[in-house]
Amino acid sequence: MPIFDDLRLKRNILYLFTYNDLMDLLDLILSQFQLYGLIFLLGSFSVATLSDLRRMSAQKEFLEVWLLFWLVFLGYDIYIGYTEGADLQIYLKWGLIGLFIISWFFKILFRTAIADAMACIAVMSLLTPPFIIFFILILKIIDFLTRPFLKVGFGKKNYYPFLPAVTISTVITLFVAFRVVDWIEMYL
Repeated sequence: MPIFDDLRLKRNILYLFTYNDLMDLLDLILSQFQLYGLIFLLGSFSVATLSDLRRMSAQKEFLEVWLLFWLVFLGYDIYIGYTEGADLQIYLKWGLIGLFIISWFFKILFRTAIADAMACIAVMSLLTPPFIIFFILILKIIDFLTRPFLKVGFGKKNYYPFLPAVTISTVITLFVAFRVVDWIEMYL
């Protein structure tokens, strides 16, 4: 009898997510409002990255912009959840963002300025939960790879511009997010 229960449990776990559920999680579909927000965000990142490389001070000017950005999209997700019914994806997304905020506060993942964290949260407010995790992993890798160059070429004392890593990670994540479902469907 216990073997039967174990097999049934394994089968239920395997079919917990159907193919369509998996594609919904991996498919990054943005509304027109979110696309405009993405264009605005990428534009602000390009200006802030150049300023960060030049003076290491871009974050101060953009902190309020990125804070307002993710608060607007938090409100947008609450509105969508209220009008269309909140699904698990919205809860997971903002739960992951909350975990990122806590980990930033206790300096677990990154030791950055508050504006760098706001920039990361602004990006994550547009992503689905799997791509939030992907973004953080890519950000950690890009930060590790670019840190030596940014410290020597653009840094002051032990500080270095972090926003170039955020911008590069954002572009990589968006490229993968917009293409991953096509790749999966092509090969499955």
